[in-house]
Amino acid sequence: MPFALGTARARIGKIVYGVYPLIEHPTGGTETIPVVLARGRKDGPCCWLTAGIHGNEHSGLQVLHELLTPALLRELRGTLCVLPALNPAGLRITARAAYYPGGDPNRLWPSGQPAPKPDLDRPPPSALERAYARLFEEIRGGADALVDLHNAWIGSVSFVFRDRVLYRKDGKGAWSQAGAERLSARLGEMCAAYGHAVVNEYPAKKYLGEKLQRSTSGAALNTARIPALTMELGGGEMPDPAIKRAAQAGIRNILRWQGLLSGPREAIGGIPAIDPGFPCRRRSVARVDGPAVVTHLKEPGERVKKGEPLVLLRDIWGRPLKPRILTSEYDGWIVGRSHGIVYYPGTAAYVMAIRDDEPLVAPYPKSYFKA
Repeated sequence: MPFALGTARARIGKIVYGVYPLIEHPTGGTETIPVVLARGRKDGPCCWLTAGIHGNEHSGLQVLHELLTPALLRELRGTLCVLPALNPAGLRITARAAYYPGGDPNRLWPSGQPAPKPDLDRPPPSALERAYARLFEEIRGGADALVDLHNAWIGSVSFVFRDRVLYRKDGKGAWSQAGAERLSARLGEMCAAYGHAVVNEYPAKKYLGEKLQRSTSGAALNTARIPALTMELGGGEMPDPAIKRAAQAGIRNILRWQGLLSGPREAIGGIPAIDPGFPCRRRSVARVDGPAVVTHLKEPGERVKKGEPLVLLRDIWGRPLKPRILTSEYDGWIVGRSHGIVYYPGTAAYVMAIRDDEPLVAPYPKSYFKA
């Protein structure tokens, strides 16, 4: 089946390269996204692999470069659509967001809501938001699954964010509760295939409040209704070789789950694949009450029980503060430390995966789809 995106047109048994026009600059010229299409010699599903929506997160770029090999192409059934730099302006200046208007690019994808009434006192959607809306229609029309690659923090473990699946109380088919349950089950299979630690996103109310349904994976999942995951590869701006290898193995396993590759799943090695025996969601923990110099007492990937010491607090002269130690309020495990050791009041020392008892499938609020 023919597949094209921007200037790239898939060819049987080939890897082809091109660009997708993103926005026109007022100074002249066009911002483009690099596109790589890999098509096997046999028909099969289409998987989109994206990275770089945050321009200072670099591991995904190298993971995708190293994943696309002649050996992979020989085994491939179907098509890979690879976009290694969704935010080229941010990548250019090593920044999370682009330098032109738009805000966090990973909150600009379509939400499924009707367009709001025009308000002359508020700016319309930015050029970048409009561009992503256009690209999203390509995803909706051509993707059977999507993987979006990110980095979390320096020293954090590799894990996957699993989004909540939302449904309409009056919905039918994929938009019904039953349809959402089926989609969430597929998402669980996709997580299991990847083989890295799983951290659920915030519960539904906060998920919507944080606009996570407008992230790359959130929009693909909840608006396009296709399985989609956010991979957090750790390492900050410096790719970790072990995490890169584990991510490539995990993605190949997803392609096997989807039917683009055959053969047994690869073992995921070289990283801690934490499974505490209960579902987890993220939470920022060990917030300091006043200015402090923090000594972290737990390592990323380490299991933690409620009441265990997390951080030691001193002042700038090295004298112990009161309280001297902050302890954990939860059972769970350490996803990663916050950057730095010199904290202002309210700063959290860690992101932790804590027990999650909230449903993975939940209804949209009644007002969500009202104009």
